[in-house]
Amino acid sequence: MLEELWITAAHVRALDESVPGLVTGLFVTGSVPLGDYRPGLSDIDFVAVTDRPATADELAALAKAHASLPTGGPDYDGIYLTRAQLAAPPAGDGTAPQILAGDFQPAKPGGQFNPVTWLELARHGLPILGERPHVALDAAALRDWLLGNLAGYWTDFAGRAAAQFAAIPPETPVPAESVRWGVTGAGRLHHTLATGEVTSKTGAAEYTAEHFPRWAGLCERAARSRAGEDEPFTAADGTAATELISAVVADAHARHA
Repeated sequence: MLEELWITAAHVRALDESVPGLVTGLFVTGSVPLGDYRPGLSDIDFVAVTDRPATADELAALAKAHASLPTGGPDYDGIYLTRAQLAAPPAGDGTAPQILAGDFQPAKPGGQFNPVTWLELARHGLPILGERPHVALDAAALRDWLLGNLAGYWTDFAGRAAAQFAAIPPETPVPAESVRWGVTGAGRLHHTLATGEVTSKTGAAEYTAEHFPRWAGLCERAARSRAGEDEPFTAADGTAATELISAVVADAHARHA
């Protein structure tokens, strides 16, 4: 198991000390079980399962527990869900305790509260504590969320990024992550729409290169960069990434809406 998963052991100890008995299941999701964890790039994602909603005192204790976890490693991001929540598709107005980049929110909407988290937990959740809960998967809810995220977040992201890249000379070097995020992100959602399965960021780059060959070279470079190779990117690459996002969004809606 990855050395970075020491953070989950620290999490379990903190839960036992601060809210004993509340969390009955803990599962790692994201890049680790998908075999695409990259030191220095990837976060550790988790889903914690409870038999009942946390009380106000327990939520305060959870916040303190996360604040007490050792720092210096990858971000440790996740969501606390009850077995009752997981037994039905995620409600559009639902909330749950979530932590992202060290920010714990006791009743956060959105974020990991979405059908992709349900799918990841059901198909790929790596068990750390307890037995896997029953997880309700709804193909229509998953499709609607994916299309909505592409039309909302990814379309907005492409518009903002395109303006930023257009404001600087095309040959200007830009951070690799600013290109990798666009190249791999929208393609992951397209892949899930097409297959009903989740894929890693590297898998998304390979999938997108195959299905959108105009940008295959850019996708291959993004995959090499994610693997740790020294692959420089420019503003022109950033512009191409935003064009790829727009093509992915348009194709997804043409095929699946």
